[in-house]
Amino acid sequence: MDEHRNTHILLNEGLIRKIVYCIDKAIGEDQTQYLRENHRETNNAIILLRGDNINTNLRNHVVKDEIDLIPFQRYGWSGRMVIDRKNHITYSIMTEGTLLTVPRKKNRENPHYLHSVLFVENGDCIARQRQMTLQDFGITIFDTDVLEEDFETISQGLIDKNEDYKHYIVAYKADHGEIQSITLKFLDKDFNVVDETSLMQYIKPDFARLTDVGPAEETDEENRENKQGLVAIKSGLKPKLREVEKKA
Repeated sequence: MDEHRNTHILLNEGLIRKIVYCIDKAIGEDQTQYLRENHRETNNAIILLRGDNINTNLRNHVVKDEIDLIPFQRYGWSGRMVIDRKNHITYSIMTEGTLLTVPRKKNRENPHYLHSVLFVENGDCIARQRQMTLQDFGITIFDTDVLEEDFETISQGLIDKNEDYKHYIVAYKADHGEIQSITLKFLDKDFNVVDETSLMQYIKPDFARLTDVGPAEETDEENRENKQGLVAIKSGLKPKLREVEKKA
């Protein structure tokens, strides 16, 4: 086992660039298009729509070769995790605000999916500074069996716990259709920071948005990604993923 994986982020720059593009497109171009085409008195659906757009963009622009999308169901809510099979890393995407509230919510009857994923994948990781534990927050600590069984439900057999997978979180903050901050976070099982790095350098300036001309046109490179970004899955995994996605 590579101990370096327990203390530092392994940056797959090509994959990260595409993930950031998917998020930026969802909260910018996709949201603008929705508002243009749907004239509502109120737009309360925007927050939920943003997540749907991110997941759709991930399917269209990220899934390829050894990069898959894992679907999972959480009490009426459908989620997705990106899995980099070559480097044995999984990714989840959420707002900075949501990430802050996850470890602080008390009296949970069931673990948040991050509790289970971090416990199984990042359980042996070493944080820079262990400031707090879940017990310090007064959070109910779930039994090991509960967290491991929940992880199996989330991963649905698509992640082998013996292959030393690590989990990273892409946490972002957005306002008025623009990303204000976006960070790749590597946390231990108690949500302490192991390693983190800003991803702001991967956001391409949208000059059309800045000048209020209209949605930016995609580059030739992005068009090629759109056409080529169809699902390419190893033959042994394809039937399994199809079965899983029907359930999600």
